[in-house]
Amino acid sequence: MNLIKRKVLLTILYSAFCFNASATDSVSNKAKGEAPLVHQIFTQLPKTLSLKGNALPFENYQAWLAHAQSNNQNVAFVDRWQKGVNPNAFNTLIQQTSAQWIEHESDGLKISGVMVAPTNAGNKKLPVIIYNRGGNNKHNVSRITVVDRLLPLAAQGYIVLASNYRGSRFSEGEDEFGGKDVNDVVALIDIAKQLPHADSSKIALYGVSRGGMMTWQALRQLKASNDIKTAIVVAGPTDLHYTTNRRSDMKALLYKMVPDIENNQENALNTRSAVKWADELNTKVPLLLIHGDADVRVDVAHTKMAAEALTKNKHPHKVVIYKNGDHGLSFYQKEMKAEISSWLSSHM
Repeated sequence: MNLIKRKVLLTILYSAFCFNASATDSVSNKAKGEAPLVHQIFTQLPKTLSLKGNALPFENYQAWLAHAQSNNQNVAFVDRWQKGVNPNAFNTLIQQTSAQWIEHESDGLKISGVMVAPTNAGNKKLPVIIYNRGGNNKHNVSRITVVDRLLPLAAQGYIVLASNYRGSRFSEGEDEFGGKDVNDVVALIDIAKQLPHADSSKIALYGVSRGGMMTWQALRQLKASNDIKTAIVVAGPTDLHYTTNRRSDMKALLYKMVPDIENNQENALNTRSAVKWADELNTKVPLLLIHGDADVRVDVAHTKMAAEALTKNKHPHKVVIYKNGDHGLSFYQKEMKAEISSWLSSHM
């Protein structure tokens, strides 16, 4: 074999090896439920934030449905899943956005969460939303929550960060239901300010249910800063004294989760009750408060009491109460999302 033929053969063999290696990597990534990152937003991250995998490794609704069916043969489970995922909306959003599971540091703990961003952001810096979930202890931001609440915000041009708080299923530490776990929210704000593609002058907080309480507390911690542009609270408790008097199950939960509450109930509840310190909040941060007046979990009185305190302190805010709305505002989703979108557009 002459020299020229040998070089040609070596080139072909090398090309074939590279192709096969690439194909193997691709298959391996799919097997692990991972997908290649789609843009620069996820490639330039601060040291305190790391990616843990694609949160939605499905090309379309049919692929996700097949996964749900193969993962759980319980028909009732798949039926509930179908009720939570709109096929057309998902197929559109999955093309416009990317969601990655993340791990971030807070007080030396590893805290799980999710980061969502638009796929076609270009070179412009994007405003940031810190989403604070509801629930306690082992609750997490589910895939359905990511699709229903976070992807639509990313599609509108926002980077969205959400923490699962300490003590949740994939996070270290213990959940204190509004204790040191509030630091996990504040840590995301610091991370947002370090993201190269984020506009650090436009950061919003958005809390739902227990996440509303976390939002109020984060605002209190940051009262001396100008880090937060605006905040949204949906069905959030603002007076834990009212809660414990009304719901014995919540009193039992608090006594289980809040450190030393037996010996210090007054202070423990006050710390978690925004109506007790609304006058300490930065009045440069306008608030949107949303609630349903038939909420049996968190009574609408919480929002009304908060609004009264904000008015007294001349704190800019807007209150939206939906008639017969339940805790999740099940039949007002379209109206609520439009309200939130409009508010963010006006204040970010």
